Amino acid sequence: MGAQVHYDVMIIGGGPAGLSTALHLLCYSPQWSKRLLVLEKGLYPRFKLCGGAVTRLGFRILQGLGFPYPLPLPQFNVKEVRLRYRRQVVTLHGEPQLVIFNRTELDAYLAQQAKARGVQIQEGKEVKAITFLPDGVSLSTAETEYFAQVVVGADGAGGITHRWVRRRTAKARLARTLEVVLPASLSAELFQSAATLFDFSLLKEGLQGYVWDFPFFQNGEAAFNRGLYDARLDRNKPRPPLPIFLQAAFSAASPAMQSAWRSHPIHWFSPRNRFAYPRLLLVGEVAGVDPLFGEGIAPSLAYGQLAAQAIRDAFERQDFSFSTYRWRLKNSYLGRYLMSRWFTAEVCYRLAGQGWFPPLVWALGGLLARLFPPPPPLLAPQS
Repeated sequence: MGAQVHYDVMIIGGGPAGLSTALHLLCYSPQWSKRLLVLEKGLYPRFKLCGGAVTRLGFRILQGLGFPYPLPLPQFNVKEVRLRYRRQVVTLHGEPQLVIFNRTELDAYLAQQAKARGVQIQEGKEVKAITFLPDGVSLSTAETEYFAQVVVGADGAGGITHRWVRRRTAKARLARTLEVVLPASLSAELFQSAATLFDFSLLKEGLQGYVWDFPFFQNGEAAFNRGLYDARLDRNKPRPPLPIFLQAAFSAASPAMQSAWRSHPIHWFSPRNRFAYPRLLLVGEVAGVDPLFGEGIAPSLAYGQLAAQAIRDAFERQDFSFSTYRWRLKNSYLGRYLMSRWFTAEVCYRLAGQGWFPPLVWALGGLLARLFPPPPPLLAPQS
């Protein structure tokens, strides 16, 4: 290796969390384009297992960054969200409730826009080692040694940052998902109804989560993203047979699913998580995303906004301890959003085995859906 390459800020991971951090820093000053570097181990468009759902929180962040609505990508606008427990269904209406993207296309688009705005991204650069020094942080790839004042860990539950953090924490707090993409027809009922399904019927069988069915477009063709989310929040309960559950949920519609699914972890938010170390900020999945639904894209975009604020203040004060980052998160909209999801998950998934609990929740949910009309659309398309 040659001489070290120096930057003020190095971001490990070029997904929504890392790119949001970089773009928010550029909102403070164009000079940040010369002071930061994003290291992405893959090459865009790189494959990413993900349901691809972006909620209203995510679009608020993107609009604040000047992105258009709707994004100029193939997408499926969800007007109806169905929450099912056996024969009980609670339906949420509104436009849009969710927007489903092909995650590979979404990340590539965000990276393209970030580059166009001046963000330096080096693709195919996997960080092999993180070394903390008295005056900064050293990052090593196979070809280059980098040095930074601040590092942002945005490389997900399977990245080097999360592995580094796990060696220093007692609990992993990892959920598991199984996912498969299958061809579909535009005449399918979910496409015709502009609907998605979250099926919690397996709560009674020990699943701490749900089965999902998302219509979307892949390479311009109609498809279904189908999968299963298990938060594993209560680890005292037996581990459920996830492949068997997924196969049973879709056996009639998808006979080939058994051999096609893939699995990946999700690191979920808890107020007991560690969110920062001296000279290191955690964002996105490394910090922890929604434990109730496993929603990651919108929280990751919002983490980037908080991280950029903390980095700007750190350089102004020349204090890189990030001792107030937890406080910033706790008092932000994102913090309240994640806390409410965490509390709901704690209650629902721990009590799900009680036979009386899920029917009660669905009865109350149906009552609230009838009492309160749907909110007006959050966003108006830009001309």
